[in-house]
Amino acid sequence: MRKAFAMSEEFSFRDIVELAQDVIIVTRAEPLDPPGPVIVYVNPAFTRLTGYTREEAIGQNPRMLQGLDTDRNTIHEIRARLDHDEPLHVAIENYAKDGRSYWLDLSIMPLRNASGKTTHFVAIERDVSLQKELERQLRELAIRDPLTGLFNRRKFFESIDEFRARFESDGVPFAVIDLDIDLFKSVNDSFGHDTGDKVLQEIASVLRSHCRPEDVPARMGGEEFSVILDNATAPFAFEIAERIRKQVETMPILTPAGQRFVTVSLGVALTDTRDPGPDRLTKRADEALYRSKREGRNRTTFRPYGEVSDPPSQEPPA
Repeated sequence: MRKAFAMSEEFSFRDIVELAQDVIIVTRAEPLDPPGPVIVYVNPAFTRLTGYTREEAIGQNPRMLQGLDTDRNTIHEIRARLDHDEPLHVAIENYAKDGRSYWLDLSIMPLRNASGKTTHFVAIERDVSLQKELERQLRELAIRDPLTGLFNRRKFFESIDEFRARFESDGVPFAVIDLDIDLFKSVNDSFGHDTGDKVLQEIASVLRSHCRPEDVPARMGGEEFSVILDNATAPFAFEIAERIRKQVETMPILTPAGQRFVTVSLGVALTDTRDPGPDRLTKRADEALYRSKREGRNRTTFRPYGEVSDPPSQEPPA
């Protein structure tokens, strides 16, 4: 009777595991060195999430689920914990059979026999991909300008600090381009804010087209934009600024009164070891922009280190 009850309990437990919505994987505890412990059991939730059948998974190492973007530090943490027979709880990005990535909330616990020796590890995995995607979207909202999709002022200054730190440690130069739409107020006054917004979006599109993935184009507010150019020389930064200016001046803007054109003024500055910090670099770019405005708009000015600045008491023209 007692034996029958024990068997009944065993089957009941297996039924629960088989019906669980969370993924459950059991591996042998040894060997930890390559090729490593192999999978001896997966529940149906494993197949639903990964696309691998039970037959394809049994006998394989769990590394079959990792990919190029799986965090190496997390993998090392898992290995270190397993080396010491310690339970662990981490988030990790794995890959399904079809190449799709997914995020897991992963817990691994050692299973010990009657003598206390760890013989297996059981992993319980919950798919948190949706949560991770929502977190990513929230992070994007925090650093993006909603109208143009460019980075916002906050992200720009965070990036400036990061670029400056890398410049000080590794000597990688970078440049800042400041841009302002000429006479933008007249666009809003003449054609309305919808047209003004369209102009801002078109300018943002031009900036994106001239930026590399490692660059940081940002809307700083109103009609003001800035770009951080990574690993840039002064001639390169000036050339990019001029390309932007020339494309904008020939770009037709559709208004209620027909096609119109706008121009932009730009200021360029390159980081310098003599700058006491990133604020001085952005100030030089701003001074260069001011000079472009003062000298007639629709032009690019480069502001080298040490050049006498324009009088700060005067407000720059629109």
